[in-house]
Amino acid sequence: MAWLFERTVEAAAWVALLVAWISLGLAIYWFYLFVWDWRLGPEYELLRDAGKAAAAFVGFSLALGGLACVDRFLFDADETLTK
Repeated sequence: MAWLFERTVEAAAWVALLVAWISLGLAIYWFYLFVWDWRLGPEYELLRDAGKAAAAFVGFSLALGGLACVDRFLFDADETLTK
């Protein structure tokens, strides 16, 4: 059962990494569109969406760090003690 839980934590970490990169890409893209449209009249919805995507990137990065700590200190603790 511990093996299954460890694989679940690792899968969740991979998903968090993927979603973090997608969120970063969307934040950059929407901010680029906002800056591009600045001359024609800024659309603040693009800036709002870029901010939301940037916040999602930070959130998923923190989740990834938390999952890495769980994996390191819960599952790999016995390996570091034997070295």
